[in-house]
Amino acid sequence: MVNIPPYHIIVIGTGLAGLTAAISLSKAGHNVEIVEAAPAVGYIGAGIQISPNSSRVLRKLGVDKYIQKYCLEPIDLKMMSYHSGNVLVETPLKEPALQRYGSPYWHIHRADLHRGLLEAAIDLGVKVYLDNRVVDIDPYKPSLVTKTGAKFTADLIVASDGLWSIARAVVLGKPSPPVPTGQMCFRITVPTKKLEGLTGLDDLITVARNNHWFGPNGTMLTYLLEGVHGTMINLVLTCDARMPDGVNQRISSKKEAKEAFKDWDPRILKILDYADEVLEWRLFTHKEAPTWIHESNKLVLIGDAAHAMTPYLAQGSAMGIEDSAILGGVLARLPTPDTLPQALKLYEKLRVKRTAKVTAASIDSRWFTQMPDGPEQKARDEYLLANPGIMNGHKHNRSDQQFLDDLFGYNAFDELDKAFKEAVFRSKRPISHLME
Repeated sequence: MVNIPPYHIIVIGTGLAGLTAAISLSKAGHNVEIVEAAPAVGYIGAGIQISPNSSRVLRKLGVDKYIQKYCLEPIDLKMMSYHSGNVLVETPLKEPALQRYGSPYWHIHRADLHRGLLEAAIDLGVKVYLDNRVVDIDPYKPSLVTKTGAKFTADLIVASDGLWSIARAVVLGKPSPPVPTGQMCFRITVPTKKLEGLTGLDDLITVARNNHWFGPNGTMLTYLLEGVHGTMINLVLTCDARMPDGVNQRISSKKEAKEAFKDWDPRILKILDYADEVLEWRLFTHKEAPTWIHESNKLVLIGDAAHAMTPYLAQGSAMGIEDSAILGGVLARLPTPDTLPQALKLYEKLRVKRTAKVTAASIDSRWFTQMPDGPEQKARDEYLLANPGIMNGHKHNRSDQQFLDDLFGYNAFDELDKAFKEAVFRSKRPISHLME
């Protein structure tokens, strides 16, 4: 048996997709290094939802043992009217995640997930170089230079440098900045101990569920987190942008959030009274890229660098985690230099349609949940009340069985198996057949 040397791979960025990619590629047998712009590994944001399609990947990669104790499993999704808080529809989350899709639905603090991924990567031998912002990429060598003057060379560069990716412009041969959605969100966490005993809040601060309010040009979301500092309620309040031009993230105050949502469910306004810090975050997306692979076949995009999407389905990070599973899988099965172009093309083929479909569904979800007051909103609410639960053909994608089966039932590892079996066993043709 021929002993094939592993690839030397550089991953740009220690975000969720970058760390998951490093773990996946390391488990595939390759030598992985990460270069990161920040002087210390940190995080921005608060809670994150990990649906079955992404928890399946993290469990397969062994990350669950690092994060399990911080994960909560929401029992259901409760959707409510913005002004009154009246329930429009409830759909289960925990039971179908485990029984129908075979992997849990988790809520976790982003910091705890990030820490767990970093620990898992380091335990696998991944080297992390901090304070090394990439300033130049040569995709043909391939190599990159950081602000310190350090030069890194490899067999492959995996660019997970996020929304403002410099690698994206290199791959596409022109600038490709993110596109503002016209909206922003307030991200807030409040310790539930501060809220104990307050009238009307018991259900929100004691039951692990996904609470979602629909309103004109905005939505509100709350769910519980179990972190190192105890139980917190996580709030994500989305509305039309109210930030100064040129400002994309800033620390704000509860006064700003309360003003933006002054006509909404008073329970949320009550919670905001106890908030210490509020993060404002402008929301962007990317236009669909014609390719994620540089013509050299030595530089490839994953995660937000490839397909930043709107947050209205909470699937942005999930798509990056799926990317990482597929990329690691193809480079485990096509591990030689002469098959690298085919491996990258297969990765792209398996991911482009999937991410485009989820991106479109996320946009649809925005318009369904953010209808202005009026006849259309009233008709929507009447429809939801008349059609509770999950069923085929439901007008709301979070209640449409077929859509949920496609979204949550996606199994990256099964998709890999299917693709290789099709090429090797069914067609009896070379692996290049998969890229036709």
